[in-house]
Amino acid sequence: MPVTEHTFTIRLPIKIVWSFMSDRHEVGCLFPGCKGVKVLNDLDSIWTVRVSLGPFSRTVQMKTHTTEYREFEKLAWEAEGDNLKSTGSVALKKLSDNETQVAYRIEGHVTGHFAALQDMVVAEKLRDLAKKFIHNIKEQLEWMIEDESEVSS
Repeated sequence: MPVTEHTFTIRLPIKIVWSFMSDRHEVGCLFPGCKGVKVLNDLDSIWTVRVSLGPFSRTVQMKTHTTEYREFEKLAWEAEGDNLKSTGSVALKKLSDNETQVAYRIEGHVTGHFAALQDMVVAEKLRDLAKKFIHNIKEQLEWMIEDESEVSS
């Protein structure tokens, strides 16, 4: 299964970063191609995502299940949709009272006919999606830093 991992640091307390990263609505709107997140319960949700692989694109419903939830530490999930499977995690580490390290990991796999061949395309697409997603997350969290500094001024 193609996998990509990214680690970054943000100048916010771990509680604020966790609150943001564990909110599926908040994070979902930042995932490239995500058209909506329907939260079913504490562990399950359905993400509607526009997926493009090469010249083909379509909208899929990804049934997502939280497999691990350790408050302020780690969140992991698995997702499945039309001929797509994915797993991922976000791990947080407190570096100081106002600095948090975020480690993001995602795997994606195409099922069905020609899966091995399609996985080569998925590997590159996954890297691009992860980079855009991390950029969006950092931008949103940095906006929170600016907002917080304006309040304390």
